[in-house]
Amino acid sequence: MFNGKKAALGGLAALFLTTSAQAQDLSIEVYTNWVSGGESVALNAIASAYEAKGGKWIDFAVPGDSLAPAVTRIVAGDPMGAAKFSTGTDLDELYKAGLLSDIDSVAAEQKWQQRLPDFVWKAITRDGHVYAVPINAQSEVWLWYSKPVFAKLGLTEPKTYDELFADLDKIKAAGIIPFAVGGQDWQLIILFNKILAGVAPDVYLQMQTADYEAAIKSDGFKRAAEIFGRLRAYDDEGSPGRQWNVAVNMVATGQAAMMVMGDWAKGEFTAAGQKPGVDYGCVLGPENDGIILTGDAFIFPKFDKQRPGQLLLASVMLQQDTQVAFNNAKGSMPSILDADVSKMDECTQKAMAVLQDPAKRLPGIPYALSADRRQGMQDAVSKYWSDEAAKPDSLANAMLDTFHSTN
Repeated sequence: MFNGKKAALGGLAALFLTTSAQAQDLSIEVYTNWVSGGESVALNAIASAYEAKGGKWIDFAVPGDSLAPAVTRIVAGDPMGAAKFSTGTDLDELYKAGLLSDIDSVAAEQKWQQRLPDFVWKAITRDGHVYAVPINAQSEVWLWYSKPVFAKLGLTEPKTYDELFADLDKIKAAGIIPFAVGGQDWQLIILFNKILAGVAPDVYLQMQTADYEAAIKSDGFKRAAEIFGRLRAYDDEGSPGRQWNVAVNMVATGQAAMMVMGDWAKGEFTAAGQKPGVDYGCVLGPENDGIILTGDAFIFPKFDKQRPGQLLLASVMLQQDTQVAFNNAKGSMPSILDADVSKMDECTQKAMAVLQDPAKRLPGIPYALSADRRQGMQDAVSKYWSDEAAKPDSLANAMLDTFHSTN
């Protein structure tokens, strides 16, 4: 997929922590699960930047939402040079097993600690060492809508959930699918967390603390569960098992009016030839414009043969040009707070402006909660969504059971 050539290290000798001036093998095998159209274009932005520095990129892409293909190989002693992970707790087990290489020298040289949000820096470090490169910052709180559908029906961007439901009723009466939902566990938890962060951001944050029980029993949680449950009436029969990019394209084609998905949805709109503000709109909220931030990061398994390539790749990923090119294609935001986003789309500019207020930066649950707890939350939300007769108290009880049984 990507072609490159070997190059002498020359001036990169200090970076690679070697005194040898001889040519090094800069081949590196990279695992990702990015296989859709927009994702592939974004990945190529990293690969091209790496190969421009003399590296050789070897692609190892496996579709799906699981980290298992990468973890299995690493644990079995057959690691790739780099692997895409979520920024947060997912790398803990590999770190504890001593299977990761640090990239301290690159982080210090490029002053990452000063350029990243505090909780992102904390998420990529363990015991004072840096073990991951955050390639982007992703917001999970976007409401995407079809500009042509809204224009046809005379609708404006909803500022409250009351306005949202009034719009959904008008869309449904017009014979258009009001709300496209990908009926998979991970997509449903994004939808629920967006609603919770919109109506009760304090409750969303409290759920990430030891006082989670009070948060789940709160009126804010109950209101979020009620809104989430009401949305069932505006989905369509094709929702169960639907892939996220299919839901995006339903909005892009006007088959559906709205959907909720992270900002990676922009990559699919772009691949479909659509422009923000013209063909589709993006809303932070309704009600609160705080941004839930998650992100993708790359880890580097211990692999001496690919160590020169690992350090070169790490150095390339947080460069301004790479950050802008990758995130323009992916639809996400740069991970670095000092990125020049003046040439990026209006949705990214809107989000980066909000992020200038530290109080608006809400850490995604992978930063604070274990994989077991996150999976339990997904299961509880998915079960609640699929049972149209379920009441908000049932979701609260299921969530409490999950939190009590996990840590």
